[in-house]
Amino acid sequence: MWAGIDFGSKYAGTTAVCYGNHTNTKFVLGTTKKQDADEFIVSLLESLNPEIVCIDAPLSLPGIYTMGNRYSNYFYREADMATSAMSPMFLGGLTARAIQLKCKLEKIGITVFEVYPAAFVKYHELTDSYNKKDKQLIRQFLAILQHRFNVKIDSFEATSWHHVDAIICWIISSRIKKGEAISFGHADEGMIYV
Repeated sequence: MWAGIDFGSKYAGTTAVCYGNHTNTKFVLGTTKKQDADEFIVSLLESLNPEIVCIDAPLSLPGIYTMGNRYSNYFYREADMATSAMSPMFLGGLTARAIQLKCKLEKIGITVFEVYPAAFVKYHELTDSYNKKDKQLIRQFLAILQHRFNVKIDSFEATSWHHVDAIICWIISSRIKKGEAISFGHADEGMIYV
């Protein structure tokens, strides 16, 4: 089993988790407003015990902070620049929470990868239907994902694009497992998978 997480603000109710095996997914809406997303994720994943988890959040800092002169950019990692991702430094507290979550999950034997759904959508040329301002396009986009990536998404109420991004994270986890995912960046600084 593997899982994908759209990682949101700690108490905003925007964190979502998708999990499953092979081509069949189960969906779990992670949190409600005022619920601690980090505690929810750890509790859920301890019970599910997935082999790998893919999370839509920075899991490292620019290399200059940890490896000094080998890197020179104080704001972006190579992976961020390659995928047009936001700076881990700009995301600040979310980055710190994600790195802490990764450490907790790895201590219980779960391998964690950083992914970026927007880069996945762009790489696979799916941007026409990926419009986060229009909830009416969610069903259409899910149908495209099912067809294009040969996955079955259980019938559930996907009411937000956070749900969709969690599903994309799960698809990327499946592709990592099969050796089909594309990676950007350097292993010593931080990789982003799409």
